[in-house]
Amino acid sequence: MENKINSRLITKMEQIQVLKELDIYGFSKVDNFLTTVSIENFLDLINSKYDEINKTQKVSYPGVPTRNTNDKIIYNLQNIDISFIDVLTSPTIVSIASNKLNDPFYRFLPPDKPNYVLQYYNARSSGQKLDLHIDSHIPFSGSFTNMMQFVILLEDSTIDNGCTTVVPGSHQSAKFTDRELKNLKPLEGKAGDLILWDSRLWHGTNENITGDSRWALIATLSMWWIKPSMDIVRGMSEDIYDKCSDHQKQFLGFCSIPPINPMDRNNTKTGYDFLKKKFKDYNF
Repeated sequence: MENKINSRLITKMEQIQVLKELDIYGFSKVDNFLTTVSIENFLDLINSKYDEINKTQKVSYPGVPTRNTNDKIIYNLQNIDISFIDVLTSPTIVSIASNKLNDPFYRFLPPDKPNYVLQYYNARSSGQKLDLHIDSHIPFSGSFTNMMQFVILLEDSTIDNGCTTVVPGSHQSAKFTDRELKNLKPLEGKAGDLILWDSRLWHGTNENITGDSRWALIATLSMWWIKPSMDIVRGMSEDIYDKCSDHQKQFLGFCSIPPINPMDRNNTKTGYDFLKKKFKDYNF
């Protein structure tokens, strides 16, 4: 992609408001996060990649639940183009995620540097209804969270085309979801908006009854010590790795690779100095 991805830097007051809403409601939204040109560039990448992987026949990923059979999904966006990593390491997302997900006792990096990591990253255009669920796996209450979803809308998201629905404040329930619950709150938004929520929040989607696409970039970010849903480090391409900054390599998990033996290292955590090696020199 030749055009650099441009995202909006939120003000300090906006950031304070977003963090308050995350604490109280479990979700928030940043309007007009992406420029129109950036949206178009991402849609071009997504549509061309989706056409490529479905050129001969519809791809059937092993283990995908039947509820997702009508969804369009592209996995592992971090392996497709550096721009997908750039947008997740933009100042606005870093400022919010660092506040919520940084480990203050990491020690191997300066305290003002991000140390959270990428868990999971895909592009999705929903089809069928998705029941209420949580992504944190363990329900618990309190101001502390260890995982969040960041969703960047590339097309308008409405009730009719399958927008996300949530139960405000449910991240503090310390319970698994009640899928019989009615009167859910729809999280509608315009193309370019950033919607984010605490992974403990009860959330799902409406059915897309329009037949039109509703593409969005969906990323799960977590504290560094949580096992990712995909093996991002071993799945990384050397070409993308070479384009990443030290922060981006750390974000992808290269500073928290478990050591194979104590003669190599005796701590999972490392700093930027660990990133001086070439991609081929990592002992996976």
